[in-house]
Amino acid sequence: MALSYSSNKLLLFSLFCFISIVGFNLKAVIAYSNTANPSATCNTNLRTILPPPYSDLSSLSCSHIWQQKFSFSFYQDGQNVTTIVLSGKNNHQWIGIGFSRNGSMVGSSAMVAWVEPNGVSGIRQYHLEGKNMSKVIPDKGDLKFTTARPVVVAHGDLLYIAFQLQFAASLAFQPILLAIGSANPYKNGSLPKHINSTTTFIEFSSGHHLTSHPMSPDDLRKYHGVTAVIGWGTVTPAGLLVARYFRHLEPSWYYIHSSVQFVGFFIGIVSISIGRTLYQKLGAVFVAHKFLGYTVFCLAGLEVCQFIGRPSSDSKRRQYWNFAHYWVGRIAMVLGLLNIFVGFHGVVAHDRLMRIGFGILFVALLTTMIFLEVRRRRENLIPETMIDQPPVFQVIDKSLTTGHRKSVS
Repeated sequence: MALSYSSNKLLLFSLFCFISIVGFNLKAVIAYSNTANPSATCNTNLRTILPPPYSDLSSLSCSHIWQQKFSFSFYQDGQNVTTIVLSGKNNHQWIGIGFSRNGSMVGSSAMVAWVEPNGVSGIRQYHLEGKNMSKVIPDKGDLKFTTARPVVVAHGDLLYIAFQLQFAASLAFQPILLAIGSANPYKNGSLPKHINSTTTFIEFSSGHHLTSHPMSPDDLRKYHGVTAVIGWGTVTPAGLLVARYFRHLEPSWYYIHSSVQFVGFFIGIVSISIGRTLYQKLGAVFVAHKFLGYTVFCLAGLEVCQFIGRPSSDSKRRQYWNFAHYWVGRIAMVLGLLNIFVGFHGVVAHDRLMRIGFGILFVALLTTMIFLEVRRRRENLIPETMIDQPPVFQVIDKSLTTGHRKSVS
């Protein structure tokens, strides 16, 4: 039995709700293969690099973490003393490792190490009372050190950070925060904002690294930008072009237009979901980009609702529906494209390749629209020109001529 018109509307509304829920709850998590080439290795002989007690750990547990670019080694004894050695590439930027109760940055304590270009190294504890630079307090925190002095050693192109902590109880399942700074700390101890961070989990009781690696902010920026460019900057405008310039393909144009817009809307929601995760990780305050993004989402959602509530062609409400549908769609497309440009000057400002790619797509889209608009206007002018011109030959009605001849005879 064929579905009724109201049943189709209910089905489409359910599909819209499903797409919205799935898109907004998309987990921006990706697991990295253990076969990746690590920047740091667990096979290094620490006795040739670090002083005691960090070089005398025969039972040291080691894992590759954070996209396999860091090695995390630790040992926990029976007196709740935990010795930690973190190694990663030395880029003359600060590297921080923090201990959190719930995986959140705020309220955690971190050890931050760095090496100056002249070879002078430093290590300092910080208490992360907030996400702003002024809330990251040097020489303060909940970490308690043993008599072993923390050390920082640059060996080749790797930086080794080693310290020993005393805890009230043995560590079990522990969230570990990792971050890389944009530059070394200032002379007053203030910490420049991090450019990349992640959270991982270590099972200290068994010596295993338990969790897959969540996306780094750089990865989030990349996927947020790519999905925004595809959804709001490519697919959705393409659907509008189909509706305006291919109406002569009845009734195919309508189904193509609707399908393309649904795809663009879903990809756009995925972009917003990744963007929300990115904002939470960075603690960013990019009001303009965020406001425009949610505005575009609301307008696009309104377009979907209008599609579901589309009146019949002979309805008196159809002309008002057409007016609202046309202008809401156009405004959403313009704001979506504008927000992509705004985003390139904020959360993905450093991604030059993505900016070039979107520039090429935008120029191609604009060129296609101009070409189709010019062709459409020319086609609309042809009938008027033909009507205005006088006939080349005079048309003679043969029936009238025959009748006239009969009457004469």
